Amino acid sequence: SLNDLLEKLKARKKEIISKKEAEYNNNINKGTKERTAFFRIEEIDNKKIYYTKIFKYLVKFRIANKDNKLSLTFQKLNNKKNYYLFNLFPLKEGNKFLGIKYGWDKLEKPFFLRQNNKSYVIKKLYYLEFKFSKGSIKCYVQSLRTLLRKKDKESTKYYKFNLEHIKRMENTVYKFYSKKLKNKGVIYKWIEKNQIL
Repeated sequence: SLNDLLEKLKARKKEIISKKEAEYNNNINKGTKERTAFFRIEEIDNKKIYYTKIFKYLVKFRIANKDNKLSLTFQKLNNKKNYYLFNLFPLKEGNKFLGIKYGWDKLEKPFFLRQNNKSYVIKKLYYLEFKFSKGSIKCYVQSLRTLLRKKDKESTKYYKFNLEHIKRMENTVYKFYSKKLKNKGVIYKWIEKNQIL
């Protein structure tokens, strides 16, 4: 019957989507996901601050398990096959999502990063921070520095991809926590204020 045919088509479509998603995740899993994305946790004024290892850029983000968590995957700095993943969870009673903040920490001891046969001195670690009333997660993501080089880089594919990807992540996180994102978003405001001229 027509109904049986429609049900078969729906089932087939679901199967194809599941297969594509599995392939996508498998490609990321071919590289290894590190056991923990965090290198330090500290408590300041009864607030827990989670500090991540240094990431190169945000790879993907998605709401999983029927909205029970929001997964974020990042690529390891200077390594194409290693990934870090952590989850944002629904708020527990008494906790509030305050928003996303961008910034940088100056290093007491700069370090050298070798990439594409060139050496770079890293003096600052750029971060995006998920702020909550009971603590925060500070993610060190070096591609944020590229976004501040608007004058030199904004016409490149890498710059455009990074900016759009971060913007979509902002929208997803704010939606996940039912918080309104003002104006164009936090990232644009941060770039305008701090761009390297």
